[in-house]
Amino acid sequence: MSDSVEDHTPFHYDIPTTMKKSLDDIRARIDAIDGRLVKLLNQRAKLGQAIAEVKKRDGRPVYHPARENEILERVVGLNDGPLPDGPLTNIFREIFSATRAVERELKVASLGVAGSYSHLAALKLFGHSAVHLHEASFDDVFAAVEKGQADYAVVPVENSIEGPIGQTLDLLATSPLTVYAEHCYPIRLTVMAKADDLSKVKTLYTHYMPRAQSRRWLGAHLSGVKVVETPSSSEAAARAAKDPDGAAIGSAEAAALYGLSTLVEGIEENPGNQTRFFVMSRTAPPKGKRNKTSLVLSANDEAGALFSILRPFAQGGINLSKIISRPDRSGRWEYRFFIDIDGDADDPKVAACLKKVARSAKSLKIVGAYPAADGV
Repeated sequence: MSDSVEDHTPFHYDIPTTMKKSLDDIRARIDAIDGRLVKLLNQRAKLGQAIAEVKKRDGRPVYHPARENEILERVVGLNDGPLPDGPLTNIFREIFSATRAVERELKVASLGVAGSYSHLAALKLFGHSAVHLHEASFDDVFAAVEKGQADYAVVPVENSIEGPIGQTLDLLATSPLTVYAEHCYPIRLTVMAKADDLSKVKTLYTHYMPRAQSRRWLGAHLSGVKVVETPSSSEAAARAAKDPDGAAIGSAEAAALYGLSTLVEGIEENPGNQTRFFVMSRTAPPKGKRNKTSLVLSANDEAGALFSILRPFAQGGINLSKIISRPDRSGRWEYRFFIDIDGDADDPKVAACLKKVARSAKSLKIVGAYPAADGV
């Protein structure tokens, strides 16, 4: 069989409808499909190498989130089952990761040791073929990209139960990095331990966010235990793995990674619990079909200042999808406002609006213009 991309030989994988077919016959069909998949994946990788040459010539980035989103949308539209959409898109994300690795090795920084939610979100976006760097603090995550030690950083911005992540917002306001993409990752909280029963737990290791997202359950089931706060959920799992009387709150993946038993799953207060992540980069992303722009601004301390800032958005017909206030840490009771708007900062209508906003604001910074993720 030729490796040419012009090879359109059809698959022959009719599913047996009677029990007359032996297990060996079915496995032989699977083996034939696997062989064809290997050839097709390598054909795809060769095309990826050709794309890499064009990107290198034109100075384009390896990672193109808008393009990948378009492919995933098309793949889901083609899917007739029985493979569910979720696992199918996971497979294609790993194909993207492997193809990118053929083009160029990418390094991605995230908070915490392996198994943290930030690391899991980074794996979801960049796959296992990327090099994943595990940083001890948010400052270190941003610094890894700022110093060129990593190509991208994946950082949590807000949680659907607990709201914004203050440390990330503060760094967005001061870092030279730009938002490259966004992603919403479902958060399912698991209690894990060396012990085989909750009654044996004397110490709970947890990052503050998972603890806040499961207050009611913890109050009902582990109210009397000692709580030790950790820098990340994966660090909590690592600590619990060394303590026979300890437990941790984190992901099921972290439980498996650190050899812990899963005692209880789904302790989060909202079954739709999600964390929104930003991908941070030194460069702006290629424009997508539907972009968002994130801003951070401050207002003068006078009556009507915030109204004057927000009015141009209403006048220009630009939707504000989010606005968050946060102290600017000056100690003078002054605030920064973090705003998400629909549209790209380079779009004429948006650009004209931002000029008006800049005239009214004390300060204005465009944190990033990036492809919008579905549902946010």
